[in-house]
Amino acid sequence: MRLALIQSPRFSSPANGLRWLMDNMPRADLAVLPEYWVGTAPLDGEGFRRYISGIAEAAAASGATIVAGAVAVVAGDVVRNICPVVGREGLLTWGEKIFPSAATEERARVAGGSNLALFKVLDWAVGCLACVDLVYPELARRLALAGADVVVNPASISADRRGLWAALGLARAFENSIFVAAALGTGYSYPDGRPARGGSFVASPNGALLEFGEEPGVYLAELDRGEVERARRRRRYLDDARSMPPIGINRHGL
Repeated sequence: MRLALIQSPRFSSPANGLRWLMDNMPRADLAVLPEYWVGTAPLDGEGFRRYISGIAEAAAASGATIVAGAVAVVAGDVVRNICPVVGREGLLTWGEKIFPSAATEERARVAGGSNLALFKVLDWAVGCLACVDLVYPELARRLALAGADVVVNPASISADRRGLWAALGLARAFENSIFVAAALGTGYSYPDGRPARGGSFVASPNGALLEFGEEPGVYLAELDRGEVERARRRRRYLDDARSMPPIGINRHGL
């Protein structure tokens, strides 16, 4: 499967971001955009529909199924961080950020979700974890046990956390015998002044890491299903997780 990780700047509006995307979108099977790549202001219903329509045009032009980042969307009387999955025909499915960040105070303005996206691209099952949800091993394991071969991670990570994020990707990939692919934004700063400088990567189920540096652009990788099959035959971590017996804790002095 041909994967495109789109390491974009942060744009001031969806319209500006979509113009940039159309100018830079390559042919691919699966493409992933960063979190909040078109800004942090929530999209209302009409704004979200226009956003999805623009992404669908990029999907039609490129042949890709596009994970359209992770974007704030007004949902009833709350705001949720949504991970939309878009094809040429429009919105295919979506997931939600389960645990908005406490560290950045995101959860003061964004409600936690309760659904993850799992969808097919060619003969691959692909799941999505929005940004900090990658920190929770339970979520990646849930997707892997549901059949995911790849977990994509649209994210916004400060430069001081790039090494940590790659390490998390490697751990999630290895322990679940899956690929983990993160699309990170670049060229902007957090409200506290910390810069975001890319660091998009693909982590393989067998411990290899492909990193893409700081520059904005579209980075391509070919994913080999044989890597997943070899990992699952050799290590059987998911088989063990499925058959895990009840495990007690012998407490002493607590």
